[in-house]
Amino acid sequence: MITDFKQIDSLTPSDFEIFVKEVFEDAGWSDAVITQVGKEYSHGDGGVDIFAYKNGRKFAIEVKQRNINATVDTKALNQLVTGARLASVQNMILVTNSYFTSEVKVRALKLGVELFDRDGLQNLWIEKHSEIGRNIKMRKYQQTINDEALTKIKEKKTKLLIEMATGLGKTYTVANLVKTLIKNESYSIKKVLFLAHQVEILLQSVTAFKNILGIGTYTFSACFNGASPENTDFVFGSFDTFFSKINELREDEFDLVIVDEAHHVPARTYSQVIDFLDPKILIGLTATPYREDLKSVTQFFGGIDGHIGKYDLAWALKHNKLAFPKYKVMLDDLSDSQLEMLKNGMTVSDIDKSLFLHKKDEEIVRLIEKEVTQQNFQTPKGIVFCKSIEHMQYMIKFFKPGTATLVHSKMPDSQRRENIRSFREGEHSYILVCDLFNEGVDIPETNLLVFIRYTGSRTVWLQQLGRGLRKTKSKEFVVVLDFVGSLERLNEVHNLSERVRNIPVDKDNYEERSMNEKQVNEKKSVVHNDYIEVTYNEAAADVLELIKNLNYRLNFRSEALNLCRQFYETEGRFPDFCRLHEELEGLTRDQINTLFGSYLSFLMIAFDMSTFDSKFHFIHEKCHEILKKFEESGFTPSDKAISQESIFEHLPLFTEIEVKSILKQKTNQEELNTKEIIEPKEVKTQSVFDVTTPKIDNKLEESDIEKRALLEKYKHFEKMSDLKSIPDSDMKIIKRLFRSKLLFLKVVTNAK
Repeated sequence: MITDFKQIDSLTPSDFEIFVKEVFEDAGWSDAVITQVGKEYSHGDGGVDIFAYKNGRKFAIEVKQRNINATVDTKALNQLVTGARLASVQNMILVTNSYFTSEVKVRALKLGVELFDRDGLQNLWIEKHSEIGRNIKMRKYQQTINDEALTKIKEKKTKLLIEMATGLGKTYTVANLVKTLIKNESYSIKKVLFLAHQVEILLQSVTAFKNILGIGTYTFSACFNGASPENTDFVFGSFDTFFSKINELREDEFDLVIVDEAHHVPARTYSQVIDFLDPKILIGLTATPYREDLKSVTQFFGGIDGHIGKYDLAWALKHNKLAFPKYKVMLDDLSDSQLEMLKNGMTVSDIDKSLFLHKKDEEIVRLIEKEVTQQNFQTPKGIVFCKSIEHMQYMIKFFKPGTATLVHSKMPDSQRRENIRSFREGEHSYILVCDLFNEGVDIPETNLLVFIRYTGSRTVWLQQLGRGLRKTKSKEFVVVLDFVGSLERLNEVHNLSERVRNIPVDKDNYEERSMNEKQVNEKKSVVHNDYIEVTYNEAAADVLELIKNLNYRLNFRSEALNLCRQFYETEGRFPDFCRLHEELEGLTRDQINTLFGSYLSFLMIAFDMSTFDSKFHFIHEKCHEILKKFEESGFTPSDKAISQESIFEHLPLFTEIEVKSILKQKTNQEELNTKEIIEPKEVKTQSVFDVTTPKIDNKLEESDIEKRALLEKYKHFEKMSDLKSIPDSDMKIIKRLFRSKLLFLKVVTNAK
C-alpha cells in the first residue's frame, strides 16, 4: 500500500504494474487486467502490460519503470503501438515513473498515445480523476458561449476572443465549437492549428480534442520541440517552434487558428506569427484578457464585438467551480503618522511608499508557519511568490532547514524539474518561485499560496491565485496569505470578494460542493456555504475603516477601466464626456485625468485599442471642429491649444500628442457621416462637447519641445522592459510631462 508517492521507486517492476493498475481503477477505469508481456499479445517487439475499460472504450496501457534520471524513449512507444494494434485497440496510454524524451512527446501526439510521466501519474494518484476517455456533456455556460460564437461567425465575424476563468473548461468549449464548424460544410473548415506557448498546455489540449472528436476520425501532428508541422487535420504547435517553421508554410495553410493563453499574443514573436497567418476564423482563449503594458489583446481577436464568454474568476467562484479560497490580507504595519495622506489627494504610489512599512522576511516566514499550524495542515504544500531571484535566495534562509526549495527561470531545466518533484513528493513543504508558475504548472495538491510582494500586475496576481484553486477530492479549501503592502492590491481583493458576493447565482450552472468521505461518515453538511472568505488583519481593517469614514473611493486604474467596460456592455455606448460623474458613479474627472491624461486615452486603454478606432469618430470631429474655430478667428493653433480648448472640468478630451495623431489622419467626411454616432439620446440635438472653454494659449510651450525631444530620443522603445534603461533625470521629466511612464510608452508606440 503506497502512502507516499515517492515510494513507487522502491517497488519491483511487477508491483509497480499493480500500483498503476490500481491507480487507473481508482480513476474510473474498470475490468483492468495485467497481461504477461511476450505472451498473449506479443509479436516481435510488441506488447501491452494492462488492458482496461473506461466509458465503454478499451485501453492498452504500457508501463515503463525507470530510474528517476533515465528518460523513456521511442522504443517503449513503438512497443505499445505494435501491441495495441495487434489487439485491435485504438486507445493507448504510456506510463512511467520517470519522464519522456521530446521525441516521444511529438510522436505520441501524432500516434494518438496519451502520456503519463511521473508528474501526471502523481496527479492521477491524488485526484483519482483523468480527462482521458471522458464522455463529455457540455455545460450550460459552455453551450451558451458556443451559441454566441456561432452567431458571430454567421454574421461574418472572423475573429473572436473567448474569456473563461481557469477551471471552466475553455479547451473543451472550443473543441466542441470546432466540431460543429468542421461538420458543417458551409464553413469550409478542413485544417486546424492550435497554438500555445507551453508544450504541457498543448498535450492537455490534445486530450480534450480527442474526447470531443473521437479517436481515429481525424489526424493529428505536433509542431513543438523543433518538429515541423505536418499535413494533418489538426496541428498542435508552440509559438517558438512555429515561428521558426513559418517559411515552410503558406499564409492560408490553416482554415481555423486557435490561440490558447491569448493575452500573450501582443508580444512581438507571438504577434508576428498571428500576423503571418490568414485563417478564415481566428479564435483566442484566455482567462485574463487585459494586459498591464496596455498592448491590445482584443484588437487581435475582433475588437470589442468579438469578445465573448466573459465567465471570469468571480463568476467561477460564485458557482463553486473552483476550490474554496480562505483569503487572508496581511497588510504591512502602518505608519500612523502618515494616515492623513489619504485626505490630501496624494498619488497611490506615494501613499504606498510612505504608508506601509514592509515586514521583515523572517517575520513573514514566522506568520506562514503559524498559519500552517493553525490550519492543522498535515502535509502543507505552499507556493511562495517572490519578487525577484535575489529575494527568494535571501528569504529561503529563514525557513527551517530542509522545508523549502526554490525554482526560477534562470535555473537549468533539469534542476527546476528535480526541485518541483522533491516539493511535490514531500521532501519540502514550500517552494519559492519567481517568474514561473503563472500558467501551465499543475500542482493540484497546493493548499497554501503566499504573496510576499506586490507585483503591480492584476493579471499576474489572478494567474498566480489560480495555481491554488484547482479542485481535488481531498482538498476542501486553499489558504491565501497576501502580504500586500499596496492600497491597490487591498482594493483588488476587496473588489473581488464584493463582485463574488453580488453576482446572482445561475442555478443551471451552480455546482454543489461535494463532501469528502470523512464529512459523509460524520454526516456533516458542506463545510463552506459562502464562495470566498476574505479576512483582514488589524492593519488592513484599519485602512478599510478609514477609507469608509473618509468616503474615499479607491478608484484606481483597473477599477476605472472596469467601470467603463461595464457601462459600455450595459448601455451600448461610451460614457458621455460631460456626464461622467453621473454615468460612472464614484469616478471623478480628476481621477481620470490623473490616471490616463485624457478622456480619449481612458477609452482607448479600457477597450484595448492601440489605434484610433472608427467608434471614436465623434472625438475626431470635435478635434477638427476646434481647429476650424481657431482658423476662422485667424489663429493657427498649437496642438496644446487645441487640447486645452477641449478641457471640461479639469479633464481634456484629448492630449496634445493625441491631437497631433488625429490631425495626421486623413478623414473622409462622407464616410464619417454614415457611421453610428455614440451619444446619449437626450442630448442628440447638440454636441456633447459644447462646453465653456478656458482661455486659449497659442504659444509653443517649453513642454512641447521637451516632449518632442523625449519622443525622438526613445522612439525605438516597444516594451515595458525598455523603460528600465531611462536615466533618473529623464524619468523625472517623463513623469512630469506624461504623468506616468506607462502613458509615455503608449505615446511612443502609437507615434510609430
